[in-house]
Amino acid sequence: MVHDAHAHVHVFGRDFSLRLAEYYLGLYGSAKSWMTGRPWTAEDWCVPSEKLLEHMDAAGVDRLTIMAFASVPLESYDPTMGDYIAELCRQHPGRFVGMYSADPLGGETEAERLRRAVVELGLTGLKLLPTYSGAAINDRRIWPLYAAAAELDVAVVVHTGWSVYPGGRTLAHDHPLQLEDVLADFPSLRAVVAHCGFAWSEHVLMLLAAHPSLGADFAWWGASQPPWRAAQTLSMAKYLDVAERLVWGTDYPFTSLEDDLAYWRQVPAVAERMGLEPTVTDKDVESFLGLNVTNFLGLGDLVGSSVPATR
Repeated sequence: MVHDAHAHVHVFGRDFSLRLAEYYLGLYGSAKSWMTGRPWTAEDWCVPSEKLLEHMDAAGVDRLTIMAFASVPLESYDPTMGDYIAELCRQHPGRFVGMYSADPLGGETEAERLRRAVVELGLTGLKLLPTYSGAAINDRRIWPLYAAAAELDVAVVVHTGWSVYPGGRTLAHDHPLQLEDVLADFPSLRAVVAHCGFAWSEHVLMLLAAHPSLGADFAWWGASQPPWRAAQTLSMAKYLDVAERLVWGTDYPFTSLEDDLAYWRQVPAVAERMGLEPTVTDKDVESFLGLNVTNFLGLGDLVGSSVPATR
């Protein structure tokens, strides 16, 4: 089982606005899309499910956790995207696991939408991007959503590390240690530290060692971090006995599934060249690419079945 635990499905004009498209196009400039070999277009970030499945099959990826984008300031939030994500999961049994992407500052109204997404639509968790709404991870306006997720016992994937939010506090708002403030009030919350905090990955590993309910994904690492950092991080995770809570994610469609798999599968050889102890084995990486997310998030019962309409 190869499972990408952090992939995006966007719909232009709904959760992916013209304003967001213009911002990304300016940010990427003349950079070439991995899909077309030509400069990026808005359509490249809004991949239809048929093309997504083709990319999965070509890469040998069995299943994806899919989520939308949510940023009210960037006009890229649609509360009905949860219905769209759930429908994709029902249409393609066993291939997709869906998460609800919330307006982090939506208060009790948004917490009720999360409850409906989980109880009625069968979505399996919550995706939060606080910094894309100008908020820090420990902004208490997010507390209703953290409380609802803890009550429902579903995972929360929290964006950390850095962001490209225009004019935002792209590091101060994204420090993963701010999750400790959240856990002080919701100690049983099952959170996934998205991007493993990028530059703060060692902090994240220590955070996982202190809080057994936490995991971390590595979305966008293949595009942003040299392989030696990945090797060093997996080795340190084994030393701290938290490696089984690290999961693979890509940030698709911003990066290629095939390229990202190749990046991670080279890590054992990189670790060997570096003389790292504990060593990182092929078995470690294969668990990271699928088994860990199945075990940590309890998704084994979804294999070969659709996301249920109710729980």
